[in-house]
Amino acid sequence: QRRVVLLNDNYREACARAGREVEREYSARFILAHTLSHLLMKQLSLECGYSGSSLRERLYVNDEDQSQTGLMIYTASSSADGTLGGLVSQGAADIFPGILEAAVQSARWCSSDPLCEESDGQGNNAMNLAACHACALVSETSCEERNMLLDRAMVVGTTSTPAIGYFHQILADWDRG
Repeated sequence: QRRVVLLNDNYREACARAGREVEREYSARFILAHTLSHLLMKQLSLECGYSGSSLRERLYVNDEDQSQTGLMIYTASSSADGTLGGLVSQGAADIFPGILEAAVQSARWCSSDPLCEESDGQGNNAMNLAACHACALVSETSCEERNMLLDRAMVVGTTSTPAIGYFHQILADWDRG
């Protein structure tokens, strides 16, 4: 919760500096879904051969009805990049678990760690925590939220506190084999 409060504080400060109204409070659920979407886009780009800029995200997070949260990754390119095929097949029950595991595993380490992991705010208006170009940011046109409100630690935890990551138990199970 400390990380969510920090991002929301950074958001309120950015709104105040810009003379804008605060539109909403962002939840841990939203930040987790958004960060996972970016990690999956990066992994799908590797798996399918699409350039990162040809993939887009759509987030479905309703904090009032917490029974459902979703994300959609799709192609929205009129170039040849959008016609490579294979993106839909990556969602198959026998393929997607491997993509999810690879995306989560790759998020455990960033080439900018420990600076990235320990950040109290980086990027535009300090609206990201553990998220930088080396690990979680995607093409600006691919992101609904302009590459803001991301935190890799909500997905995988941090070196000092792995249990704060949503996938911490699954990662421990994978480590045990």
